[in-house]
Order: sequence, then structure tokens, then C-alpha cells
Amino acid sequence: MVAPRRLTAAVALAFVLLLSACSSSGSNQLDAAPSIEEVLTRSSEAMAEIETVRFVIEQTGAEVFIDQGMIIRFLGATGRYAAPSSADAVVQVDALGLNTEVGAVAIEGQIWITNPLTGAWETAPPDFAFDPTVLFSPTVGWSALLAGGLTDARLISPDPVAEARQQVRGTIAAATVSTLTGGLVDQESVIDIWIDGPSGQVVEAAFDVGEGVELTSWLMVLSDYGAEVTIAEPELGS
Repeated sequence: MVAPRRLTAAVALAFVLLLSACSSSGSNQLDAAPSIEEVLTRSSEAMAEIETVRFVIEQTGAEVFIDQGMIIRFLGATGRYAAPSSADAVVQVDALGLNTEVGAVAIEGQIWITNPLTGAWETAPPDFAFDPTVLFSPTVGWSALLAGGLTDARLISPDPVAEARQQVRGTIAAATVSTLTGGLVDQESVIDIWIDGPSGQVVEAAFDVGEGVELTSWLMVLSDYGAEVTIAEPELGS
């Protein structure tokens, strides 16, 4: 009768050890999950260090204009950024009912655009509002936003698109909305930000501003971090 008791005790001990191992493994997995503070800090640091990036901005809904005369309606932009403060972009606009594209170059606060009618480069008028370099400014752009510009920030998990991405949702102030839209819109909003887990870099962001017929929706996609980018001052009149 002794042997069976020893066998039973051995089985019980093995079972206890197995439960302990599973519990420890589960605890480690839980401990490995990053907190919202860790995600934001890591992403803020990553966005502060970027040298180049490509970006796409899509805007739908209510009309948004890039000039004070409310003649040139903004539809979207595709562009590139190079640190510390240079960007070029092709801006999709509607000028008096005509869908066209306007080239834009911004370097150290100076902006040039192509004339919507002639296509020639010229210095942007003072009321030209779109400046994509502010998106990446270390003091007001992505890095600053992630370091403290989100109110009630929380992780939305799991990301239904890709496990490697982390989705953050929070409220941003009107001044931050102005930064993200290149100075075109300024009203408090709730934003969703998708962050690449391995690198901490922002890959996508979406938010709405206004309501009802005045609602304008924004989608931003960032890609090709570190790609070779050269941005030069355009030749006026060419």
C-alpha cells in the first residue's frame, strides 16, 4: 500500500508544480503588457528622433479652405518631411469648382506654392495656412503630443488590424488639432493613434472635428521612415 501512496503524492506534487508554472507564465505575460504611459513615452521619444518620413493626409466632410478668402478648398495632401523643418507636398484642392493640385515647399518657416492656374512656383501669400512641417516640430508636433498632449489617454486593445500595432485614444486640444491639420482647423477632438509596436513610430491617426453638416474627418498615414529625402527651395517662375 506504500507504493501507491508515494505515486499519488508524486502526481500531486507534479500537478502543483504545473499549476505554479502556468501561473508564473501567465503573470509574466501580463507583466509584459505595456502601460499607456510606457507606450506614449516610447512613441514620443521615437517621433523626436525621426529624420525623414512620408505622409498622406485625407480630409472629407465639411469644406476646409487654405486661404482666408475661402476660394481654395483643401482636399488632401501627399508629401515628405526632412528634419529639422523642411517638407514638400502635392496638395489636392478645389479652386472655384476646379479640382487641381498645388505643389508646396516649406523650409524653415518659408513657404512656396505653385500657382493653381499657371503651375509656376511663387512665394505663398501670407494667408496661405497649410504648413506640414509643424506636424513634426519637437515642441508642438507628434513628439510633444505624445509626451503630454493627450487627455484621458487609453489603450484600445487588441488592435483588430495588426497585433504589432498599439491603438491609443485620447482627447486633444484645439491648438493640437491646428498643428495636425497644418493650421487649417482648430477645435478640440478625440483622436485615435496607431503606433508601431517594435519601433514606437506613429503609423496612422484619425479624428473628426465639428458635428452634423459641419463635420470634417481627417485621416493621416505615415510611412517610409528613414527613406532618402532631399527638399530644396524651388526656382520661382519655373
